[in-house]
Amino acid sequence: MERASKLARIIITVASRGKAALRRAGRRLYQVYLRPVRLMEEVRENPDASAPAILIAIGFTLQTLIVCALLFGVKLSIQSAPPVDLLSGFYSNLPTYIVLRGVSLFAVWFILFIIYWFIMYILGSRVEGFTVFSAVGYTLSCQILTFAAVLAIYSVAASMTPSITLVGVRGVYPQLFSLAAHRYRLDVESSAIGVPVQGLIEGFEYFGSIWSTLLTLLTFKVVGELPWKKAVGGGLAAAAAAWLIAGIFRIAGLI
Repeated sequence: MERASKLARIIITVASRGKAALRRAGRRLYQVYLRPVRLMEEVRENPDASAPAILIAIGFTLQTLIVCALLFGVKLSIQSAPPVDLLSGFYSNLPTYIVLRGVSLFAVWFILFIIYWFIMYILGSRVEGFTVFSAVGYTLSCQILTFAAVLAIYSVAASMTPSITLVGVRGVYPQLFSLAAHRYRLDVESSAIGVPVQGLIEGFEYFGSIWSTLLTLLTFKVVGELPWKKAVGGGLAAAAAAWLIAGIFRIAGLI
């Protein structure tokens, strides 16, 4: 009986903390876009890892759904073989995809934390490492809006076009066929709504990059408590490093 009551208390405690972390993540997401200075001030005073981890996980979920929207209704036929549904193939490899991409995302988080903290230290900041780790997590999570917008655009494009069967050609990478289907769908959507959809996507991507850079500068200024000159110089260097690291992982197909 005593063990059962102890287990019940543990479960209640974990559930309570999880609920609090979710509430904090929702509040932080609001601050990421509408009150970024206040966000970094609160991170400096009370850093945490659970809320940024939740936001990064949400971003990862949106990325996964984007892939599903891209592959929905697309089949690939190679030579005389029957067409293969690309989305079904993705589902069969989903556990591996989640493990590799999930581990890679948190690896990028840790690598960028080391880079940001090192640059701050060189510039004279003596902020604690965990505080920087927390701030970097929120910087990474600022892509949620971009991912949500792109997912909406891709989902509408997939719903507006019938199923597509791509005919494979020997020596051509399968990814190129998926890209062709993707371009076709965006063209159909653009014609239907009278708006260049590809331009909308690029606009959201540029916004994500600019906002990420802004949060990086605020990390150096507010969290690192550096003067603006050092914050801008260090922040731009860190943002460039983040762009390079993300590019390497992206080329490797890990994020």
